[in-house]
Amino acid sequence: MLPISQKLYVKVALTIAFIAIIISLLASALSYYLGLEARSQSSHILAEQLSKTVEKTAVVAAYINDADLAQEIVDGLVINDLIKGVKLSNDVGLEAISGNLNGQSKKISTLLKHPFLHEEKVGTLDVYLDQQYIELQTKREIIKETLIKLLLSLILAFFVSLVVHRKLTKPIQKLVDNFEYIDPHRPETMQVLPHKNKDEIGKLIQGINALIQGLHHSFSVEKNLRIKTQNLENQFRLIFEQASAGICLVDQNNNISAFNPAFSRYFTPIDNETLNLKHFPSLFVNPNNLEQILNSMRNDPLLDQVALDLEYSAGKQKKWMHCLFAKVTEQRTERKKDTGPIIEVILYDITERTEREHQTRFEADHDPLTHILNRRAGEEKLNSMLDLSVETQKPLMLMMIDLDKFKPINDTYGHEAGDRVLQETAKRITNKYKSQNDVCIRWGGDEFVVASNAPNSQQTFVEQAEELLLSIQHPIEVHPSVTCSIGASIGLVIAPIHGHDLHQLLMHADSTMYQAKEQGLSRVELYSAVKNTK
Repeated sequence: MLPISQKLYVKVALTIAFIAIIISLLASALSYYLGLEARSQSSHILAEQLSKTVEKTAVVAAYINDADLAQEIVDGLVINDLIKGVKLSNDVGLEAISGNLNGQSKKISTLLKHPFLHEEKVGTLDVYLDQQYIELQTKREIIKETLIKLLLSLILAFFVSLVVHRKLTKPIQKLVDNFEYIDPHRPETMQVLPHKNKDEIGKLIQGINALIQGLHHSFSVEKNLRIKTQNLENQFRLIFEQASAGICLVDQNNNISAFNPAFSRYFTPIDNETLNLKHFPSLFVNPNNLEQILNSMRNDPLLDQVALDLEYSAGKQKKWMHCLFAKVTEQRTERKKDTGPIIEVILYDITERTEREHQTRFEADHDPLTHILNRRAGEEKLNSMLDLSVETQKPLMLMMIDLDKFKPINDTYGHEAGDRVLQETAKRITNKYKSQNDVCIRWGGDEFVVASNAPNSQQTFVEQAEELLLSIQHPIEVHPSVTCSIGASIGLVIAPIHGHDLHQLLMHADSTMYQAKEQGLSRVELYSAVKNTK
C-alpha cells in the first residue's frame, strides 16, 4: 500500500487548498495596500471638508485675533478620530493648538484670506491626520476579509477535491490497478479492461483496449520487420564496404564523418594519417572553391546534387576524381535548426580519362609539328585579346611572320630538315614571347602569327620584333654537323590604332609583311596607312 500522502486525490486536494490559500493571501495583501491608500484618500478628503466647514469661523478668529474662538475651533476639530492635531495661527502672534502635532502625520494646510481684501492672508489652519488610526482600522477590515476568504477557499477546495476524487482520480486508480497486471512481454496478460462509463475515462479505456488488441498483431509484424531490416542493413553494409567507388559522408563543418575502404585507398597514402574528421576540401587542390560549393548546396534548397571533376595530389602525382555530391536529410536532423544537411560524396578515379581528354584537347588546339597553337585555336585567342584591347583601350601588337629562304632548305636537305627548321623557329619565337600576355600561332606553312597585349609603346614593339628577327637568323642545325640560316619578313600592326576587326588587322599585317619582303627580306615593317594606300 502506498502512503496516503502519495495518492493522487490527496495531492490534488492539497494542491487546490495551497493555491486557494496563496490566492487569498495575495488578494488580501493587495486589498490591504489598495484599501490603505483609498482610506487615506477618503480621510484626506474628509479632513479637507472639515477644514472648509470651519474656514469662515477660523478667518474671523484670525482676523480679530480672538484666542478663545481659535481654541474652540481647533478643539472642535480634534474631536474627530481621523484628526490627530490642529493648529490655527496668524501673523500677529495668535496660535491655538489642540491634539498632538508630533510624528510623521499628513498635514492639510488651509490659507485664511482677509474677509475684505481677498488677496491678503490673515492666518493658517493646519490639520494633522491620525495616520496610525487610519492604518489600524484598515488592517482590522482586511484581516476580517482575509479570514472570510480563507474559510471560503478551504471549503471550496474541500468540495472540489471531493468531486475530483469521485469523478477523476478514483476511476484512474481503478484503471491503474487493472493495468498493473499487463506485461508487454507476456501476451497472455494483455486482456481487455472493463469499462462502463462513456465519459473521457471510458473513451481512454476503449483506446487502451484497442491498443492491446493491436499489440498482438504488432508483435509479429515487428519481429518480421526487424528481420527484414537486419537483412537490408547487412546488404547495404556490404555494398558500402565492397563498392569500388569511394564513398564518404561530410558533416555540416565539411569534415569527413564516415567513409568506405575504397575512399581510404584513394586518400590515405597522401599523409598516412586517419581520414576520420579530416576536413574534406583540404584533400583537393582548390579547397576554398570546393568549400564554397558545399556551403551553397546547404543554403540552396533547390540545389540537391552537384557533379565535379576535382584535382588532388597523390605524392608527386596529379590525379583527378569525378565527385558526385548529394544532400542527405534525415527526419531527426530536420528538427535541429542549428545543423545543416549531411552531404554524401561518391567519387572515382578519372585520371586516365582526364589525361586523354587533355591530350585530345591539346592536339585539337595545337600544331602537331611545332606544338604551338594552330590557326583555329589561335583565331579564338586573338579575338579574345582584341576584345580586351578595344574594351580597355590598351595596345594589342600583332605580327605576321613569313620565313625567308625556307623553300631551298626543303629542296636541298629534305622535308625532315624543313620540319626541324620550323620546330626551332617556333621554339625561338615562344622563348621571346612566353608571358601570359603573349600568344604564338603557326598560321600555316612557314607563316607564324605573334600577338602581345603587354603595355608597350610602338617603338618598343618594333625593337622586340627586331630582336626576334635576329634570333631567327641564327644558324640552325638540321643534320649532324650540318647547319643552315634563314631570315624572316615581319609585318607589324597595333590595335586599336590600326583597326578594331581581327580580319582587317590580319590583312594589314599580311600586306605589311609583303612590303618587308619587297624591300629586301629579313626586315621588320610597321603598318602605315599611307604606304598601303600607295
